[in-house]
Amino acid sequence: MKTMPDTPLESRHLRARPLSHARPTPVRRLIALALLACAGSGLPPVAAQAAAPARLTVMAYGVDGFDQKYMRTVIRPFEAAHPGITVSYYAVRDSRNALAVLRAQRMAPRVDVVIIDPPNARLAQAEQLIAPLDPTLVPNAADLGSMGRELGFWALPAMYDSMTLVYAKSAFAQPPKSWRDMWDPKYRGKVTVSTNQAVNGSMIALTTLANRLAGAPDGITSFDAAFAYLEKLAPNILTWTPRPNQYWMVARNQALLALGWNSRSQSQMDSLSGYATTVPQEGTIAVPILIARVAGRPNGEATQAFINYSLSPPAQQAFAEAMYYAPANQKAKVSEAARRRIPLLAPEVAARLIPLEWANITVAHIATLRAAWLARIMKPAS
Repeated sequence: MKTMPDTPLESRHLRARPLSHARPTPVRRLIALALLACAGSGLPPVAAQAAAPARLTVMAYGVDGFDQKYMRTVIRPFEAAHPGITVSYYAVRDSRNALAVLRAQRMAPRVDVVIIDPPNARLAQAEQLIAPLDPTLVPNAADLGSMGRELGFWALPAMYDSMTLVYAKSAFAQPPKSWRDMWDPKYRGKVTVSTNQAVNGSMIALTTLANRLAGAPDGITSFDAAFAYLEKLAPNILTWTPRPNQYWMVARNQALLALGWNSRSQSQMDSLSGYATTVPQEGTIAVPILIARVAGRPNGEATQAFINYSLSPPAQQAFAEAMYYAPANQKAKVSEAARRRIPLLAPEVAARLIPLEWANITVAHIATLRAAWLARIMKPAS
């Protein structure tokens, strides 16, 4: 990265020139024109500069139409309500990629707002890549749910997703009643789970579920029982890397069961037939998706105005109905049609949530999970 020299360019290799002989340079002419414009507008230079439009960039996901739907339901209405602010979108695949961008731009950030999951938000906070919000500028935070509030005003919950069991409608007259069906020997080679080498949210959630199914206490203190239980799942796995994704494979009957997430499964369902989703009797795991302000950026008030708007009931309702995330704002009024496609809005599902401390998952936890998944659970059959 280029750095500026210690000595200002203007003072190097220049001789002093009497003012009477000084000729107006292009820079001086621009300054003079700017001052005349300010005088003509009746504004002092500082006020004229403050009146310039603010430009923000939001970094969030770019899969399953998340970007287009967020632009349509949140960003464009915000711009209409705030004519002096324009917002662009920077799409990334997932929260791990979002954190990588924040790290790469540490010395010169170009993103103002980031949507990110709790473990990566915790890392961003520790590395001072995000900055705390001013509660007085984000009053809609008062109406957010309690889930996902562990980071306080460093990162607030923007939406909630939940784990679902995806099944082929041709293979099940009724929705599967238990997560244990994934382990049933009759589905040998007919189950798929989306994983990766770096440990993704599905691997963390399935480990937590396996702990519950194995009879171990909930929590992230020990995963030993879960790892042993997950080893028994391996014979049923068709692939740990479904392509193009697990929803397509189940829709085409290549797999009969899969671990999925509600927002993605509902969005995929709009263009794929042949599969359905259910929340089994043991319950499900929810994940909060957070929104935060990037550190080291100007336009702090405009940034927080956007975040506050994104958490407002109208924005929360519109995006929930477009993307099938549960809204974080408890005052959002989601249509009945959309509610039927968002399990977390059903009281009987919300009452059966399996707790998972997403924000408290550390690098050490990830290392433990990665070692077990790669060496024990996903190991090739001998």
